[in-house]
Amino acid sequence: MKKVVIPILSGVVLFAGFSAGEEAQDKDWKVHSELSYVKTSGNSDTEAFATKLEANWERTVNRLLGKGSFFYGKSDGRETANKLYLLGRWERLLTERLFAFVQGDYLKDKFSGYDYKTVWSAGLGYDIIKTDAHYLKGLAALGYTFSDYKTGGTDSYTTGLAELDYTWKIMENLLFKQLLGYQVNLENTDIYFIKSDSSLQVKINANFALGIGYKVFYQNKPPTKDIDKTDTVFLTSLIVDF
Repeated sequence: MKKVVIPILSGVVLFAGFSAGEEAQDKDWKVHSELSYVKTSGNSDTEAFATKLEANWERTVNRLLGKGSFFYGKSDGRETANKLYLLGRWERLLTERLFAFVQGDYLKDKFSGYDYKTVWSAGLGYDIIKTDAHYLKGLAALGYTFSDYKTGGTDSYTTGLAELDYTWKIMENLLFKQLLGYQVNLENTDIYFIKSDSSLQVKINANFALGIGYKVFYQNKPPTKDIDKTDTVFLTSLIVDF
């Protein structure tokens, strides 16, 4: 069997700098992008493509976060994965570590039973650990979920959210990240979702890095019985940061 595995990073990154009196900073936006591509041929023909873009903006008391990711897979000419996820969040510092936030996210996952699912929420967060080597942030929120299912029909309910976001700078050129999230239907607690996103990044220079990542998405009660409760993805990527 002939196999070709090609991790590629491609990025079109927009950088913006603003000056606004005493709040002006040299660089307000930080942009992180990843792209992975895998293709095999021979006894089996498979193709997988994944991309991720994350932008952070921070001033004295305001912080903005935008995330987008897309994963697509095909095996022997048959589509096996097609997932789009988008998130936007505004955080407002109340004290040095405590902040309030509002956020909205959107999921379109053909193979998890959703034509789309969107969640709008508001809550509080806290910067639990904030040192040069370790950063741990926790979030808790209440919100509202609207789901449109691939098989037809819709559902809406109030939602509880909790999240932990951890970054460990192991060495100057080695970074570990871990995101854990939990979402529950407060009207039927049998419906809940757990997500985990782990990654390890090795810097090549100031802007480029190599990375490996492992993602887990679990839904306790899928829309239909033929859908697996757990999805996992392992990726190798090239990364660019600005």
